[in-house]
Amino acid sequence: MENEKIPVPEVTPPNQAEESTPSGETLREETQPQPEAVEEEAALSTDKKPTPAWLRKSLIWLAIVLVSLLVGFGLAYFLLYLPAEQARIEASQQVLLLNEQIATLEADLDQARKQLQTTQDELEQTAGELKVLQYSAALTALQHNVTYARLALVTKDLLTARQELSSANTNLKKLIPMIGDKDIETALTERLAAVRSSMTSDPEKSLEELRILAENLSRLEKP
Repeated sequence: MENEKIPVPEVTPPNQAEESTPSGETLREETQPQPEAVEEEAALSTDKKPTPAWLRKSLIWLAIVLVSLLVGFGLAYFLLYLPAEQARIEASQQVLLLNEQIATLEADLDQARKQLQTTQDELEQTAGELKVLQYSAALTALQHNVTYARLALVTKDLLTARQELSSANTNLKKLIPMIGDKDIETALTERLAAVRSSMTSDPEKSLEELRILAENLSRLEKP
């Protein structure tokens, strides 16, 4: 009997008892909300007030107005500005083209004026040469008439002399406008008239007058 062992009750250590019993309580304490967090959530919930209806409507209308303005600007740009700009560009190109055409026409006009001036100069030169030729032709023809009239008077051929003097009178009328000297014109006209008037009555005087007339005509020759 004495040798039988009395069972000793198991005693748990204090640390284990403290850890086992308060574990559930600590978990419950962690799950419960803290008073400060509850107060912050309540304050946030009170701050989040609903947006007033007039403000929402105002924002909507403001957005509609902005969209309308954007659409209006877009339409104005595409319907008014772009066509006007295109028209301006086309007008500028046409103006440039017209300026180029005007410059070309002015150059052509200047060239035509130069050619016209050259042609006028040539015509004036030709006209001057023609006047000289006409003058020389009339003077030469008159000299030939005087020479043939002198030969006819020397050979007593009065008919030929009269014909030559008649032709001389015609050629002198052609020559007078080209001389441009009234004294010379008067002297030649009077001398030829004296030759014709004295040809029958005084042939010698007519021959002398014809000689003087031939000398006067030779002085009219232009170099």
